[in-house]
Parts: sequence; structure tokens; C-alpha cells
Amino acid sequence: MTAHELMPPTDPVNILLVDDQPAKLLSYEVILAELGENLIKAQSAREALAHLLKNDVAVILIDVCMPELDGFELAEMIREHPRFQKTAIIFVSAVLMDEPDRLRGYDAGGVDYMSVPVVAPLLRAKVRVFAELFRKTRQLEKMNEELEARVEERTAALVASTEQLRQSEQRRTLALAAGQMGSWDWELTTDTVRWDEGQHRIFGTEPDTAMSLARILSFVHPDDRGALERLASGETSDAFQLELRILRADDGVERCCLLAGATVLDGAGRVVGLRGVTMDITERKNSERALRTLNDELEARVEVRTREREHALAQLFEAQKLDTIGQLTGGVAHDFNNLLQAVLTSLNLLKKTVPPDPRTTRLIELASKGANRGAALTQRLLAFARRQELKPRPVQFTVLFQDIEDLLQRSVGPRIRIVKVFHEPMPLILVDANQLELALLNLCVNARDAMPLGGQLTVTATADLGTSLTEIPELAADAEYVRITVGDEGAGMDAATLAKATEPFYTTKGVGKGTGLGLSMVQGLAIQSGGAMRIESELGAGTRVTLLLPRPGHEERQATPSTAPPSLAPTAMGLTVLIVDDDPLVSMGTLASLEDMGHTVYEASNGKDALQALATQPGIQLVITDHAMPGMTGVELARRIQEEHPHLPVILATGYAELLPGEADELPRLSKPYGTDELARAVASAIRGRPGARA
Repeated sequence: MTAHELMPPTDPVNILLVDDQPAKLLSYEVILAELGENLIKAQSAREALAHLLKNDVAVILIDVCMPELDGFELAEMIREHPRFQKTAIIFVSAVLMDEPDRLRGYDAGGVDYMSVPVVAPLLRAKVRVFAELFRKTRQLEKMNEELEARVEERTAALVASTEQLRQSEQRRTLALAAGQMGSWDWELTTDTVRWDEGQHRIFGTEPDTAMSLARILSFVHPDDRGALERLASGETSDAFQLELRILRADDGVERCCLLAGATVLDGAGRVVGLRGVTMDITERKNSERALRTLNDELEARVEVRTREREHALAQLFEAQKLDTIGQLTGGVAHDFNNLLQAVLTSLNLLKKTVPPDPRTTRLIELASKGANRGAALTQRLLAFARRQELKPRPVQFTVLFQDIEDLLQRSVGPRIRIVKVFHEPMPLILVDANQLELALLNLCVNARDAMPLGGQLTVTATADLGTSLTEIPELAADAEYVRITVGDEGAGMDAATLAKATEPFYTTKGVGKGTGLGLSMVQGLAIQSGGAMRIESELGAGTRVTLLLPRPGHEERQATPSTAPPSLAPTAMGLTVLIVDDDPLVSMGTLASLEDMGHTVYEASNGKDALQALATQPGIQLVITDHAMPGMTGVELARRIQEEHPHLPVILATGYAELLPGEADELPRLSKPYGTDELARAVASAIRGRPGARA
């Protein structure tokens, strides 16, 4: 009988196609369509496992590079399931794989490997061979099942026909049907038990051992004796099956047995005997338990991977939410600070004009404290949304690192040892301390991810003179810097990966495992602080990220020393000031404050009107402008004024503005809301800072 006679080749078998790219799945479907088989598609490892648990699959085509689980990990999980230990797995990869990768694929259970682009005839031929092999295997299994079913039918028929057969014929027939199983004959009226050799072998007793109900019960597990006693009482009048746990007489090992038999009735229909066979099903029970354990473990692993995926998605959602909050906070901060500016200015002026009264004074102070608290709240919102400006200050790196060392160690975990190499004396550096802490945390987390099995993370800090850094064009040759290096012993990067390492959103950590912004953020901090960042890495030799940050005094040496006197009372100068603000409340409050100081004030609501006022009022000595205005921003207005009136000082007053790096560094800044004293100091500082100002 041929395979085609057993199962027509037109009966399709299931072929599972696993790839996270729909286009590739479609191409496989087109190539394999003419085979006439049933094609099942899955775009993830989780979906593939779900299909496998529901379907009988002949061939599995797996892409090697996939998110969540790669093809090798998925194959290993499939092979752990007893049902799929012999299923043909063909790996497909668009990446040229080395011999170790191929060997790993074969170790994971693969039977073949195809590279992309696949050769359609070759892929069809390979899949056809494995599909036919699966079909023939199933045909043999079907024959075995049919044979087993026939044996079971025959056994049941023989057991059911005990009334028509002689006792000797029945024992012989049952013994032949059972093969290596044990057969027994039990006369209940005399408690006479006869066992064959197979029965004694199962129970571990000698062939000449006399058997009785009491003797048999001594071998049976205490929890199962009741069922055997009920059977011996003659309550059952039909064919029966009974599972028992026994303790073997010779070695005390527990075995699980299945008793299958039928009752023997006398002429009056009473049960007078039992006859049947005993099968040792211990291995089958062990396999069932192992299968349940594997299924539980597989479900647990899938659940863990699912939770990890959901956690990554949650982190992405939080990042998007934070960005949205930042954008919203920026707009709210601008308008809110303008309102607070009008309130604080009016309260400060009101305090000077109202008659002395404790109750009135207390109410004004309470209102001022509430407005100041609102300003502080706005700053906290900006800090939470990461929209605050960098605030560089002199920082002692050894102290800063000591403050966050415990945090860094908890972040990298116990497998990684942090080693410090700080060269003394360590000079101060000019940097935003909070942002430097965040940068160090990013670099240490990257090093941890590069060393999954643990290792050493080395943080080095030393002073560097500008003469030793002439190869870095971003740095001034005559400046002094501090060099901070974070190095690991991880896998390292090749030249192509290293070239893209600082590109925004570029990451090698896989889908959902990294944003690709860490190194770009660190580089941005270094450059914005007046320094630079460099990365050195080799495959198998780890990675070293170096930050070069300026020492305090670098910017001061570049600035022109001020010749103004140490203190200047702006209220005694009688300046002519132009206020530019599109918010009339803010403009009116600032005007009243300046007039209260003794200055002459003009107003303009936009940049165009401000330039016109400067052209018609040549006596203006100072300009105070808002930044966020329609038509022309405050920075753009300041540049026009510098071009047309190069000695006229300009103060940029803003509630919130996302200025580009270096966009307004040369302008004095006045953050809203500001008080009368802050306004006075800003006016005095701006006049002192311009030696050619018309004061």
C-alpha cells in the first residue's frame, strides 16, 4: 500500500510562516501557493506559538531577526514542546550569517537554512520534501492508531464475550491480546487469584507467590484500596477500567497501573469472578505530567515576554506623554507668567501708594506670596517637562559623583562593579549639575546593557589642558577642560554602528528596548556647555565615552571687563526706556514700575512699532522687550536694534521661551514674573554692560 493510497496528496498539511514583515509573508505565500498546502501566517513569536498549540504543523518557516524573540529563541521554545520535537524548521534570514550562527540554528532545532532573497523553486522543493515526509509520518501514525483501535475493539469484544467462552480460552485470548501485559483471573467466591508471569513482573513478586485480596491490597496505595475493595465486592456487573498506584514488592518503587477487565456471572446473574489485564502506565503518566509542566512553563514565559513588551510600550507612552505635557506647559507658562507679572507689579506699586494700615499691608503681602508661589509652581512644571534652561555653575565632580554613586550602582545592578579613577587635585567644571547627573546615568545604563553577564565599569576624571586637545575642533586651543570617561568591558561596536551612535533615535537594543536618545542627549549637553564628546569602541573590546567639559573662567576670559562702577542706582539716572510687549497688562505694570523709579517710558505692542518708535524718539536709552510676540520675536527685534543702534542695550524679558542654543546668549535676561528690585538690577546691569550706551 503506497503513501498516495493511504492519504491522497491532495489532503493539505499545515505550513506555518513566521515573519514580522507582512511583505515577506506575502512573498512566501505566493511562492508556496502552488503546493496546495494550508499556509498559516504569524507576525510574532507569540502568534506563532498560539497557532502551534491549536494546529498540527508539518513545516515551520521562521525569520531569524524578529522583535520580542528572534528565530533561534522561538525554535528553542518550539523544540521544548514534545509535540513539535520532530517538526521540520527552516530558518530564513536577510542577514548574511556566519558559521557560528548557522550552528546555533541547527542546535536550536533547525533542519535547513535559506537566505533572502529566497530562490522560489528551491524553497518550494525543500518545503515539499518536508511536507511529504510529514504526510507519510502521519500516514504511519494513522495506521498505528487504526491498529491500536482494532486491538482495543478486539480486547473489548473478548472481555464482553466471557459468558460464551470457556475460562481457559478466555485466559489464553486475553494473554495474547495483552502481549507483555499481565493477565489475571480472580474467583471471588473462593478468593482464589491466578497471575501470569507478566502480572508478577509488574508487581515485583515471585511467580510462585500465592495471591489473595488481602495480599494484593498490601501492594496497593492506601488511597486506592477502596476502589479495589468495591470491585471485589461484586458491585460491578459490566466491563471496567480502574487506575491503581502500587508499591512493588521487590524494590518499593511506586508504579501506576490500569486494570481493564470484565465480570464473570453465574446462571443467576450474580458476579462470581473477575478476569482482565494489568498495564503499567507509569511512563504515560510521567509524560502527561511533563507535558503539563512544559505547557505551564511555556505559558509563563509567554506571559513574561508579554509583560516586558507591555512595559516597553508603557515607557514609550510615558515619553510621549511627557513631551505632550512639555509642549502644553510651555504655552501655559508663558501666559501664566505674564498674568503673574501684572499681579506682582501692581501689588508692589500698590504697597507704596496705600496709607499705612496693618490689615491692608498683610493682605498685599499675602497676595504677593500667592503670586510668587504660582511663579514657583510654573518653574517646577517646566522642570518636570524638561523645558527649563541650562544653568551652568562651578561643580566639583568628585562631590557630584559621590552624591549619585549609590543611584548609579542600583541602576547597573549587582553584577557590575563601578571603579573610580579620579586624578587629584580635581579642578571645578562649569556645567549644569542636574543635567550632568542625568548624562552619567545614561552612560552607565548603556554600559550595563552592553555587559549582560556583568563586568567592570570604570569612571575616570582628570584635568586636560587645551594644548592636548588640538585634534578636537569644537574646543578652544587655549582653554582648560576636565576629561570624564565612562568605559565598559562589553561587546563594543563596529565602525558602522559607531558612526551612527549619536544619531537621534538610533539604537541597537531592539524594538521597545531603547529610545536612541541617550547618547545624543549627552552629546548635546557637552556641546551646549562649551565642551565636546568622543566615543571609542571596538568589537569585543568594550566602549569608552569621553566628556570634555570647560573649567570655570573660560567664558569670563573671553568677555570684555566691565568699566561700570560697582553699584548704580537706576532710579537716580532718569533713563528713557522703551517697553515692547503684546500683553497690555504686563506693559502697563512694567511702565508703572519704571515711572515709579523715575524713568521716562514709551510703549510698543510689537517689533514693528518698536523700530518706528526708535526712529522717531532718538533719546531712548534702553529697550525691554518680550520674546514671544506675533510677527517679530524679541530676539529678532534685538538683532535689528543691534544692527541699527549698536550701542543701545536690550533686555529680553520672557515668561517662557524655547530658545535655540546660543540664540540669545548675549542678551541680558529677565524672567517673568519679576519684582521691582529685579527690574531695577536688570536695568542697572544692562546700562553697565554697554560702555557706549546713551546713559
